[in-house]
Amino acid sequence: MNFPVAPPRATATGGAESEYGEQEKELRDVDESLSPTEARRLQEEVAQLRQAMKTRPVIDQARGVLMAYWRCSPETAWRILVDISQHTNTKVREISVLLTQATHGRPMPDWLRKAARASYARVLSAARENGLTEG
Repeated sequence: MNFPVAPPRATATGGAESEYGEQEKELRDVDESLSPTEARRLQEEVAQLRQAMKTRPVIDQARGVLMAYWRCSPETAWRILVDISQHTNTKVREISVLLTQATHGRPMPDWLRKAARASYARVLSAARENGLTEG
């Protein structure tokens, strides 16, 4: 089982060569020494990392929306997103999409508006209880 390192590119002789050349061969050698279980685990991890890279921009945009609306820190905005997610059983990515769409003229669902307000209150209350200040 091999993990592709880089897409092949054409060489002057018409063959295909990886952008990383020898590194790809070394990875193949290491890959062949992995157990099937470890190889599967690594494939799953790579898939999760790729998904995270795809969803990161919209999550960062949603954090920005919350930061602008409530004038809160990036950490507080993140905690609000996570709290909304946990209390509504909705993925952070899905919440982020809805929040950012609301900045482009799409109405924010009522359930999300209510959940965001409640989460904001919970996050600030927890910060105060722990002696933290918002900023």
